[in-house]
Amino acid sequence: MIFARAFRPLLVGVLLSPLGLASAAPPPAKVQPVTDDYYGTQVTDPYRWMESGQDPDWMPWLKAQASHTQAVFAAMPGRAALLADVARRSGEMTSLGRAELAGGRVFHDVRAAGEQDVKLMVREADGRTRVLLDPTTLTGPDGDQVIDRWTASPTGRHVLVAVSKRGTELSTLRVVDVETGALLPLAIPRAWMMGWTRDGDGFSYLGMQGEPGTPSYYVGNEPRLHRLGADGEDVLLARRGEGGITARAEQFLPVAFDARSDTALAYVRDGRSEMAIYRADADEAMTGRAHWTPVAGFDDLVVETALDGDTLYLLSRSGASNGRVLRTSASAPDLKTAQALPLPATSVIESILAIDGGLLVRTLEGPASGLWRVDAGGRAVRVALPFEGQVSAEHGASDAPQALVTMTGWFTPATAYRLDLRDGGLQDLALVPPPPFDTAGYDARLGTAVARDGTRVPYTLVMKTGTQPTADTPVLLEAYGAYGYAALPRFSARMLAFLDRGGVYALANVRGGGEFGRDWHYAGKAGTKANTWRDAIDVAHHLAAAQVGSARTTTLIGTSAGGVMVGNAINERPDLFAGAIANVGFMNPVRYVSEQNYADIEEWGGPITDAASFQTMYALDPYQHIRPGTRYPPVLVVSGLNDPRAATFHSAKYAARLAAAQGGEAPVLLRLDFGAGHGMGSSRSQLDDVWTDIYAFALSQGGRAEFAMPRTR
Repeated sequence: MIFARAFRPLLVGVLLSPLGLASAAPPPAKVQPVTDDYYGTQVTDPYRWMESGQDPDWMPWLKAQASHTQAVFAAMPGRAALLADVARRSGEMTSLGRAELAGGRVFHDVRAAGEQDVKLMVREADGRTRVLLDPTTLTGPDGDQVIDRWTASPTGRHVLVAVSKRGTELSTLRVVDVETGALLPLAIPRAWMMGWTRDGDGFSYLGMQGEPGTPSYYVGNEPRLHRLGADGEDVLLARRGEGGITARAEQFLPVAFDARSDTALAYVRDGRSEMAIYRADADEAMTGRAHWTPVAGFDDLVVETALDGDTLYLLSRSGASNGRVLRTSASAPDLKTAQALPLPATSVIESILAIDGGLLVRTLEGPASGLWRVDAGGRAVRVALPFEGQVSAEHGASDAPQALVTMTGWFTPATAYRLDLRDGGLQDLALVPPPPFDTAGYDARLGTAVARDGTRVPYTLVMKTGTQPTADTPVLLEAYGAYGYAALPRFSARMLAFLDRGGVYALANVRGGGEFGRDWHYAGKAGTKANTWRDAIDVAHHLAAAQVGSARTTTLIGTSAGGVMVGNAINERPDLFAGAIANVGFMNPVRYVSEQNYADIEEWGGPITDAASFQTMYALDPYQHIRPGTRYPPVLVVSGLNDPRAATFHSAKYAARLAAAQGGEAPVLLRLDFGAGHGMGSSRSQLDDVWTDIYAFALSQGGRAEFAMPRTR
């Protein structure tokens, strides 16, 4: 039976402006209940109309919520100074993104001081550095163009660049001639997962066939090969159901080549860390008529590969939660006879990179990364890293005995080092200058909370040096816990402004992440997902007992997949938090079928094909478990209209339903950026604004008077 009831507007009452003038609260969302029958369970959704994005009330309602939320933050006395502080730090520093080594050149992307967007750069062998691509020079019918991703050819003669309208990640592939800096006339729209061929005269990519922004977008994606300068249609490299390949239409099917090997690999990927793998001779694969031989299936739990000549390395978690590296023939692979390399048994193996005569292996060692050089005989030697932090990327070159290693830490911005593979020495390449402000006056303190089932959950507290937290300290507690992603130290210039105002940032390494291997991931995945938000709850309890914030001052934040964590945490314990932030969150998993990113659903127990899979996903859906009449804490819901990863309807539906259910007077604020997406491709000013609001909200709920929200009545 379809049931309708009266719903409250977001932020009950009226806003009193700093001048004392009252502005009307935005209108409530209209209610049009739809009831679905999931294998005998009826579920009613009052806001299904928001999913299409085409309803005539959609944009007016979003704009009203956005304007109202903007007015609330504008009325905070301390926000202007906080924004100035955030913008000063982010604007003064030049930040490094990725770096690659090819043809004796170092390619890298930077956001230069004072600039809004990332540019692609190259440093020549003689030290000269120049701009290869400034996206502001590109003209597009859709508005600002930004760099989504890029990769240099093995020879260093060309760079393949994916650009898109800001925030959409709807990429068009372009190629830059490195010698001249000119863009080739080539433009391939709706493309993803690209990589160069062995000789660098062509590249593979996944071409999308469906309509952007709809569930059809990824369906039937095609791996294709483009040869530079060639006329005619690009070669279709592999087909589902043909040539030995087995894959569903919604799974991704990229094909990759490697400069070090005569073998091509085809991968079948979805939302899982694991993948199925096929191989073929590279020359045959480039004809589009290859027969693909199975290498590994999903049950073999392979999460990464590396090629070096006729050697194929596979990182597998089968029989080893922390992972093990297997070595077999690339031309005739056999997992049954593959050799396991004797790497350090206590470390979680996170990634592998083939280097000259061996491997570079990144490990997880508590709250930081480790790095090892492994020779052809399997002997592992630790690389002495310059500081304790996160190794965020490694990149090798087939023509040089060296690799690039990029690191970051709580108080160290991303820095690229040249690793000498002969002696293990690291040299700072100084691709960007150090920040022109102090990053030394802050501390990171490690701790462990004991969850309700006895599991030890680590966390890190980041604060200004000399801070002695109390029950009155504003605490911003973050947790993620999904996809086996390990939350490690990372630098944020913007966060320093929050710490300078007495705030403490806490990062909880909850189950569902990859900090302790596959077992830790699967202990917070699908049917065990409740461990993720309950670990966050238990860390909050532990901190409060230690007088690090309290239920009066602690704000919980979850970003992207962390939306499931934060939504369920406040559903279960609304009394434990002073505030909550759902940042571009995945809030309504049961309705994954309505969004572009629906193929990425294995993590949550889907797809829904029977009563059991429905119950798994329904149990972890925060939107469906909002309880009417509950006194929820103040909640800030952040979204971007162009978001391709967690569709805007997740945030909008969640905010509307939460406000309607609110049993107290606490506000639910929906913050929309109409020119942003999931955060990728946002300009510096957009990021300054959104993080200022996030930190202002946490300081407000932490009791800081200068961030008090306007009174309502």
